[in-house]
Amino acid sequence: MKKGFLITMVLVFLLGMIPGFGLAEADTSEQVELTMVLLGDEPARMDDVLKEFNKLALEDLNCTLKIKYLDWGEYETKYPLMFSSGEKFDLAYAATWVDFANLAQKGAFMPLEDLLPVYCKESLKNCPEEALEQATVNGHIYAYPTNSKNYSAYGCEVRGDMMDKYGFTDIPDFETYGEFLKAVAKGETQFVNVGGMNYNPSLMANIYLESKGYYPLNGGQFGFLYLDLNAEKPTVFAMHEWEGYEAYLNMMKDWADSGLWPKSVLSITDSVDGMVINGMAAGRMTHAGGWASDYAVCDPSWDIRWFNFVNPVNYQAYTQDAMVIPNSSENPERALMLLDKIRTDERYYDLLTYGVEGVDFIRNENGTFEMLNTDLFPGESGTWGFQTQEFKLISVRAPEDYAATLEKLESLVVPNVFRSFNMDTAPVKTEFAALQNVYSQYNLPLCGGVTNDVHADLQKLIDQANAAGYEKVKEEMQRQVDEFYAAHN
Repeated sequence: MKKGFLITMVLVFLLGMIPGFGLAEADTSEQVELTMVLLGDEPARMDDVLKEFNKLALEDLNCTLKIKYLDWGEYETKYPLMFSSGEKFDLAYAATWVDFANLAQKGAFMPLEDLLPVYCKESLKNCPEEALEQATVNGHIYAYPTNSKNYSAYGCEVRGDMMDKYGFTDIPDFETYGEFLKAVAKGETQFVNVGGMNYNPSLMANIYLESKGYYPLNGGQFGFLYLDLNAEKPTVFAMHEWEGYEAYLNMMKDWADSGLWPKSVLSITDSVDGMVINGMAAGRMTHAGGWASDYAVCDPSWDIRWFNFVNPVNYQAYTQDAMVIPNSSENPERALMLLDKIRTDERYYDLLTYGVEGVDFIRNENGTFEMLNTDLFPGESGTWGFQTQEFKLISVRAPEDYAATLEKLESLVVPNVFRSFNMDTAPVKTEFAALQNVYSQYNLPLCGGVTNDVHADLQKLIDQANAAGYEKVKEEMQRQVDEFYAAHN
């Protein structure tokens, strides 16, 4: 973190503790109900869990909490709309992969640099300095990131029983993954979506480019701009102009034509993890944490295994998982006080993350936990934005080699200064929005193999991207990258 940034935060923290300076504890005399927006499927027992949670919140902060879940089939449209429409809510999940920086620049979130030192005093003590820097956009802290380190490693998780049945001992790359899926598709009838593909097949394309060593300019998946860090200087490019992209799209068409997912793939709203868990898919793309979560709830005889395709590995941005206060919040101080409690009081954290102890989960003496009925409360349902390293538990059903896998990933970590880079789309907002629409219309079908002519449809994508102002966007992003790199190199 830059020295000036750190000094500013320390001063704000100290001054906020001085009575009469202008920052004070929130008035909690009036009872309020806070609304939190999370992504994913709402657990069946969440209302019952919130009753227990709200007993604590009422006693400590004179507030209650309700949670609104946006499921996977609707979040892409409803999530940004909630911020732009002025809808009233108080806390929300945010991440690089749900357009955090872009939404911050549009004024969706409340600046937190003056509020965090006062209303999140305790949890801020355990917040890494670089996390706050990564959450800073145009000089303001717009998110409160987790303090949990995650890796940029992504790859496939697969049914180990199917690997054994069809003679696969390792899946080191995309090509081998495709061979595995084809073997399963040919020999099995129970999988309705062997490759675990849904309405957003660009995720696999994103991971493919990362496996080739390119860095996503938005810091996560679901973008279309990348950096070549191996060039003479970091160079911006879009997926459609990468020399290997047509070959990748041809591979996707081959996979689609081989029946690795239904022809109606673009209308499938099932979550990719749900497809594996429910026995619909023999594999999917994910990270080590996703693998561990799925392994814990899948039939043990399936022996879910994970293979990393991305190397070198670096730490993901802390804003991969974070919480924000929308500008429409009427109770930002109380919301942050509650967030502080969640991140520093294990009772609060456990209830939202694992449920009611003895009813939804069991904590073991060795620091592991076991969910008792995942159909009613699966655990960690959309709560990634406030995951706290000090309170995180390891499932008793985690893979035996999970700890060793994390150790291996840690040994592969290399620094990446661009984890603190947040692209500013404001100077090209019209062109950038047009490009997003172009990619949604023309790239998604290509990524899902829904095309009769890859070359012709890729050319349509290229032509439409150019017409939408791609060169202007590329020039502006390159300028920002050059400026950032000169300041941080």
